[in-house]
Amino acid sequence: MAESSRMIRRRESSQRYKDDWAPYKRPMAFLVFLLVSLAMAMGTFLNPAFMKGAIKSESNTVVVSKMVNSHFNRLATIVGGSSDDENLISDEQARAVEDLIIDYKYGWHFLHTDDMRLANSIKKVILVSEKTDSSQVASVRKKLGKQKSSATYIVANAFDLAGVMLEANIVTIVRIINLLAIAVCLIALQSLLSDAFGRIIFKSALHEAMAGLMWAGFFMMLVYGLLAMIPILMDTSVIAFADFGYWLEIASGVFLDFVIAGAIIFVISAIPWQASSRDS
Repeated sequence: MAESSRMIRRRESSQRYKDDWAPYKRPMAFLVFLLVSLAMAMGTFLNPAFMKGAIKSESNTVVVSKMVNSHFNRLATIVGGSSDDENLISDEQARAVEDLIIDYKYGWHFLHTDDMRLANSIKKVILVSEKTDSSQVASVRKKLGKQKSSATYIVANAFDLAGVMLEANIVTIVRIINLLAIAVCLIALQSLLSDAFGRIIFKSALHEAMAGLMWAGFFMMLVYGLLAMIPILMDTSVIAFADFGYWLEIASGVFLDFVIAGAIIFVISAIPWQASSRDS
């Protein structure tokens, strides 16, 4: 009878702790998911050094080459050259062009109001002849060089630098919002944990807090794993708007880093979750 009473009290106590923590677990899982996602976005997608390193991988080099050469073909059409699959600049030259665009778009700047300096830098890269040039590519370079002062405007048109400038300014706004959101998440998370640990027995609060972290890690693996699979499930090259399809292919590899971060959070939080279990 005494043993039965103790079991009943234990169940009631356990239920009370769960009810006490119920208002905290889901908000904490959401806050951690959001906080880690925003922090990783700052270190990856909004970090020019990381993005320039990302396009150097073997798979992304092919994607970058396709993207830059699609614009080179457009340039060939504008200057009156032939536009076909033989208009291919080298992977190294394509990566140099993309490096310039990444620095312009993701570099630490405020709001851009002019894209002519970027166009001029891209023009200088494109006008450099290569040993691998086909006769058509050589002809396009020659025709572009003859355009004199209008060559810079032709490059800006061919590479849609007005759109790049808009994206660069959006990146600045997103970066500011990101930093503010991270600060708000940290304040909210600190307030949530302080309130929870002040109301609930430490061991029970720790157990449920780790459960919230595990859920955050799980959803990171699920959400970013699905995003990483998009280029596998569909042909993203058909999305021509602002080179978004090519960006998705490059981003798929970065999303895998988010999945790894989610797995690390899950595993690290699972250890104290198990250690703080009421049955342990």
